[in-house]
Amino acid sequence: MIVDVNAYYGSWPYWALRNCDVESMLRKMDKYGIERAFVSSLKAVFADVEAGNNEILELVSRHPDRFSPAFTYSPYAHKRERFRSDLASHRPCLVKLHPLNHSYDLLEEPFIAELLDCCGEEGVPVMIPRRLMMSWRLPLLDLKAIDTLAKNHPDTNFILASVNYLFEYQTSLDLMRRHPNVFIETSAMMAHREIETTVAEVGAGRILHGSCNPLQNPAIGPLKIRSAEISEEEKRRILSLNAIELFRLTDVGERS
Repeated sequence: MIVDVNAYYGSWPYWALRNCDVESMLRKMDKYGIERAFVSSLKAVFADVEAGNNEILELVSRHPDRFSPAFTYSPYAHKRERFRSDLASHRPCLVKLHPLNHSYDLLEEPFIAELLDCCGEEGVPVMIPRRLMMSWRLPLLDLKAIDTLAKNHPDTNFILASVNYLFEYQTSLDLMRRHPNVFIETSAMMAHREIETTVAEVGAGRILHGSCNPLQNPAIGPLKIRSAEISEEEKRRILSLNAIELFRLTDVGERS
């Protein structure tokens, strides 16, 4: 059984995107044993935050056993104050921030500080992608801002997303060593033995499976975890158990 903490839904604004409809996503999830996915709206990333969050809630209402909301918020979005009712009313959930797409600095916006404090109080993890998906052409977030966020909001759990190798990976490891409230997901971890190295450096308990489906092929995530030279218990932790504990999931079962 697999929990996917990093998935998207909707339309890519620049070119046609395959397998972005809900039926295709569910078929892919069934094929690769993904029982639940935390899904955010591409509309919220690129165009309309409020409409995108509403789109995700509608999707979750149709398939509550397979999808959970990954809400997106911006200091400039209409009805940005709705985050308190969203987080209180829709569990389990995730907050995913896109400062590059929404043109703000994570450390300079009082609204973001308020949001992160609320996430800490409510036990809602916050995902911050290094890039939207694994493409060298996309803009890159400076991960060093996470150091300040993790210090300022010690009760909030942060998930680093779409992190690849070399300098950005080393920065991520450093953040995880120094901050027990920093986690990482696997969608862009593509270096040789990167899963094994991460387990050796920080343990399997803070690594979460992510696919970036449908922007990336969801077959890759489970394969690189299952083929890693780590214990079966460590694989189970990464594929599902860590997410079950972090999100307090009570309605997921074991799928082959």
